Amino acid sequence: MSGAPDPRRSRAEAPGHAEPWDELGTELVLDEERVKCWIETVPPGERRPAHTHRHPWVTIVLSGAFCESLTEHGELIKKASLETGRVIFNRGDDLPMRHYVRNISDRTLTMVAIELRDGKD
Repeated sequence: MSGAPDPRRSRAEAPGHAEPWDELGTELVLDEERVKCWIETVPPGERRPAHTHRHPWVTIVLSGAFCESLTEHGELIKKASLETGRVIFNRGDDLPMRHYVRNISDRTLTMVAIELRDGKD
């Protein structure tokens, strides 16, 4: 593979755009200089708004479901079965990454997102 960016992913144009929790319409549950944390809930058959990740983040699945990650234009990035208790480190190799999550199961998906910042921004 050439290391070229994945064309299915939209990229943010410049810094200064809204933060992921703002785009999702959720409050931060932890707001520290190098760590931001929010909770995301996706009911069965629904989707969350498109949002942009600019920093690596950890996802902790509190209540699992089968879901899709899609670009803001609806192109499939990947499907995943997120099992309760799963912890995922999203390294951010392709940041910024703009996407939304759609729950395609009959269970509510609840995740904690923990964004890791290097203190330079």
